[in-house]
Amino acid sequence: MPLSIIDRCRIALVAVALATAFPGCTQCRNLLGWGPPVPAQCALPDDANAQQIVLYLNDNTHKLRGWRTTRAKISARGNILVPKLDATVVVESPRNFRLVATNVTGGHEVDLGSNIEQFWFWVRRNEDKQVVVASHDLDPERMRRFPFPFQPDWIMETMGVIAIDPEEDFVLKPGAAGSHVATLISNRTSPQGHPVRKVTVVDLRQGVIREHALLDARNQPIARAVLSQHARDKTSDAMIPTKIELDWPQAQLALTMTLSEVEVNPAHYSQNTWKLPPFPGYEIYDLNR
Repeated sequence: MPLSIIDRCRIALVAVALATAFPGCTQCRNLLGWGPPVPAQCALPDDANAQQIVLYLNDNTHKLRGWRTTRAKISARGNILVPKLDATVVVESPRNFRLVATNVTGGHEVDLGSNIEQFWFWVRRNEDKQVVVASHDLDPERMRRFPFPFQPDWIMETMGVIAIDPEEDFVLKPGAAGSHVATLISNRTSPQGHPVRKVTVVDLRQGVIREHALLDARNQPIARAVLSQHARDKTSDAMIPTKIELDWPQAQLALTMTLSEVEVNPAHYSQNTWKLPPFPGYEIYDLNR
């Protein structure tokens, strides 16, 4: 016999009460079919150690050789004076990255790219009329002249295609009770030659990274990436974020990318994707010289 509206509401109230009473990883499924089922258990236990967490995260990374979308939306604030834009984003391990943002007429506004040898940054609305180019092995002193503290390897980690080094010496910081969050902290040296701390915030319930951050010697943020709205790719079974918020506070620059129709592990990339394109009317400012 079909349930009445009153009965359905009672069931919904019971489901809410149970979920509130038992807020851990084991939760009720959506009894009325409103939205997708809730996972029955956490991907990782709250008492997982650093090695277990890294192993789980890297298992997801190994499913991702790369991804691309021509249906991204980006918005920027700070020192890049651009409106909300459509964008193409293409990523391939280990160092191939390309973000090209276009305006409503199809004209290019932003081009941020990296290949195995070098990386570049161009904004149409920059007063200096320059394209800044640098090699990955650039001297740290020269690297300080880049417009913002760009770290290609960190960007690739943020995009999910670079595994975490399991040999890194991690400090594991558990989250608050019931938060199902853990933080991995390690020490690194930036391309600018400075000591930095890398902070990775992990959602143990979903088994995904929620935040990457780089902190300077004064514990101030150099770069931060907040990852959200994760989705599982049906073909590769990989979890990928569909919203990526990048922030370089000391450079007063922030960029938010919202991704749609992401193609995971494309069979083919155009090699022109990874080449520095010509920018008529703009001077090449090569930091290697």
